Order: sequence, then C-alpha cells, then structure tokens
Amino acid sequence: MKLHEPPLLDTHWEGFELGEDVTHRYLWIWQGFNIRLIAVPKNADGAWSYEHAWCYPRAPEAVARAVADWDPETQDEPTGWHKRPTVPARRAPRREADPHHNRDRCVHGCYLDEGCRTVACPEVLDHLGRQAANAQ
Repeated sequence: MKLHEPPLLDTHWEGFELGEDVTHRYLWIWQGFNIRLIAVPKNADGAWSYEHAWCYPRAPEAVARAVADWDPETQDEPTGWHKRPTVPARRAPRREADPHHNRDRCVHGCYLDEGCRTVACPEVLDHLGRQAANAQ
C-alpha cells in the first residue's frame, strides 16, 4: 500500500484519500456519527460506488493509523472498526500469509472465536451454537 502523507483531499467523495494499492483507493468520509473508510475501485471513474467499507468512531487519526498498519495484500480488513456495512467481507489476495489476522469476524468487527462487544450479536450466537452442536 502506498500511503499519502498528508492525505489527499478528494472533492468527489468530500473526504480524504489515505492511500492506495494496485486495485483500490482508500478514503475516509464523514458518515453520520461515524467515519467510514471506503475502498473505491481504481476503475470507478467518477462513479458513486465503493466495494468495501468499515465504520470507525469519529477519530480521523485512528482511521489513518489503522490504514497505515494494514497490509491489504495479506490482511482481509483493517483493524479498529465497529461496523462493516458492505457484504461480502473483503478477502486479501494472499490471505493465507496471515491466517491469525484473517479469522472470521462478525459485522461488528470482533473475531467470532473471541466473542463480540455487542450484546447478543447474532453471528457470534450462531457461531457458538455451531460449536456446541459439533462438540456433541
């Protein structure tokens, strides 16, 4: 990933482009009570669409840090987000190189095998139910 320091103002999205890789540009935009990090395909040419998105608390420096620490070639998603509004989840081209980072997550960003900070997260409950059924 090539990071932009400082981030580039994107007037089309009214946000800031933090970096890019071979296939996507990664921008953050204000989105209600969140900051949304979006992955815009490089071939979008002015379209209002993005393939993947992650919601973060309103702390631009935390989003920039998450993108700086992220390797989109080997890691499916950045860290620190609390909601994934797009499906399916992004899958890194070489995800097998970092299996610990790429474990299954719920829509709230938590690893299924560690539980979720959201009370009664349906994905975690379903995961626990499948584990219990397999144990019998």
